[in-house]
Amino acid sequence: MNLHLKDKVALVTGASSGLGKAIALALAAEGAKVAINYFRDAARGIDLVEDAEAVVADIGERCGTEALAVAGDLTREDDIHEMLRLVRERFDDVDILVNNAAALGSGPITSYTAEEWNAIFQVNVTGAFVLSREIVGRWLETGRAGKIVNIVSQAAFLGSTSGHLPYDCSKGAMVSFTRALAREVAPRGINVNAVAPGMIRTEMVAKRLAADEDKYVSRIPLHRIATVEEVANVVVFLASEAAGYMTGTTLDVTGGMMMR
Repeated sequence: MNLHLKDKVALVTGASSGLGKAIALALAAEGAKVAINYFRDAARGIDLVEDAEAVVADIGERCGTEALAVAGDLTREDDIHEMLRLVRERFDDVDILVNNAAALGSGPITSYTAEEWNAIFQVNVTGAFVLSREIVGRWLETGRAGKIVNIVSQAAFLGSTSGHLPYDCSKGAMVSFTRALAREVAPRGINVNAVAPGMIRTEMVAKRLAADEDKYVSRIPLHRIATVEEVANVVVFLASEAAGYMTGTTLDVTGGMMMR
């Protein structure tokens, strides 16, 4: 199947590692040019530029397509504007946006402050909103049809047993955001969909799996943990013309945990 992604420009947030990296590589394998967003916070000594540049190099070696690493703190509108400026300077404009970056947090409800709650929503919801607003605005001005894929979670529907209340709620908000935005822009040929993964084998959950993988596997009808590539393939499908008649949909990639 030809997904018609050759020379499309995709921006993937939080793409320096984990699922975001896998999505970037999968899009590049189909011929897309990919902007790799990564997080930089000099005040806290966090700069994922080396990881992001490694993804760029990997794309060049394995896929032979162009890629660009772009820093951007999604809680800062100035960062978002600068990120888009750099992407457009290099690649013209964005055709595909994958809102993947997320903040997690951990603990019971009594452990969270309002500031911590707001910080998680700022990344997971507000950052995705601002970035989508800017990109959709350009598409509407130019008459360009584009595709947005939001990464949500099964926790948006089931909640978590391990203390991620703000994260779970933020992902529920993104499910609603997906439907509402899809309905608003559908007449203009813009598709907005979401993917709700279950547990994925990433660095984020490595310690939990090492401690008791059987506990997690026992909840999954397919009886195994997903790979990042399995989820990334679904994202690429939704970003392609093959999914051109789908919008407002949240696809479950949960190994059967969400049968609906």
